[in-house]
Amino acid sequence: MEKVFILFGSPGSGKSVACDILSKISQCDVIQKESTRPKRETDGSEIKQVKTISKKCDFRYSQYGYDYGFSSQDIWESLNNNKSIVVIVNDIRTIKLLKRKFGNLAHTIYIHSNIDRAKIENISKKRHPSTDENFLLDTEKRIEKIKTIHRKYIENTYLFDTSIINIFRENEEPKELELQLKQIYNKDVFNKSSLGSTCRIIIIAAGSFAGKDDLVNAMIHIEPNKATAYKKGTTRPKNSRDNNELKHFNDERLPDFYDLTYEKNGGYQYGLSTKELWRELSQEKIVLIVLSDLDTIKSLKQKFNQICSVIYLHANTDKEELEKARQELSKDEFDKREKSIAELHEIFVNNMNVFDHVLLNTSESEDLYEQAFNILDHYLDGNS
Repeated sequence: MEKVFILFGSPGSGKSVACDILSKISQCDVIQKESTRPKRETDGSEIKQVKTISKKCDFRYSQYGYDYGFSSQDIWESLNNNKSIVVIVNDIRTIKLLKRKFGNLAHTIYIHSNIDRAKIENISKKRHPSTDENFLLDTEKRIEKIKTIHRKYIENTYLFDTSIINIFRENEEPKELELQLKQIYNKDVFNKSSLGSTCRIIIIAAGSFAGKDDLVNAMIHIEPNKATAYKKGTTRPKNSRDNNELKHFNDERLPDFYDLTYEKNGGYQYGLSTKELWRELSQEKIVLIVLSDLDTIKSLKQKFNQICSVIYLHANTDKEELEKARQELSKDEFDKREKSIAELHEIFVNNMNVFDHVLLNTSESEDLYEQAFNILDHYLDGNS
């Protein structure tokens, strides 16, 4: 089945690389955009420099003082030739119009990368090797553009069918990016979950420092009569960091009441009861479960099918924040948390079609609330 892939992301996030990868793995056509901005060394065949946007372009938008445009007829022509297409669009209004025109054929992909000041400074130095003032201006301008794109995604999470977490590693091929794109291309994008039921299980998968408790609290604060946090059972002893989110049992094994169990943190058992979950759902509740065990997530999705959604909560943790955490925690505790972040990222990259939404936990607390509201509003209103 032919698809219309729409790529959205900040400068330097890897959109052009993703465009090239998709065109190779799927032989899809890259839709060429006209643009009035000056040519860059990194521009590929997807950009054509013009003085004015031609009349054939029925999709038009402006960004950072320049105009962009492309033709829907080019898209229809490729589809008519049994070819999927990919187009880079960094304008929310145009994405909405594309989804309106092409319906379920349109698959929107947000490509996310954290703000890495050192990486941005290196790019700016290459452009302005001799002028300190221009170098600083270029660096701040780039960072501001990235923040703007982050904000647009946060405000319009519901518009995106898939999100890619693109972590750059020096002198390495973009293997993770390619792996995620292959999964997206091979996914049946028409097999979407029904949003008609307002009783729902929402699983929140998040590593350390991601703010999973903050997201749960935000959702409960927004919908106190609908959203409820599920307490898992565990054989792990209580510690000072627990926030009453677990039921502790002083036994080697959990009661048989818990029919979904897994081990974590040195062999301690954790468990969920599907009977408890059905009971909460019967009260027309949205049940929030913090869970990062892949097998258990898959079991829940299989059991509860179209009323179960999974969120991957990605932390925009910068080096300063990690260093602060390193000072506050013991070395063993910090190493354990850092390892859990890497493990969950690997789970996401290798199994991204298990996840229905990706949320970004930025340094702005209101961003998390806004995304929490968007997700709840998405399901409670039954939007598709």
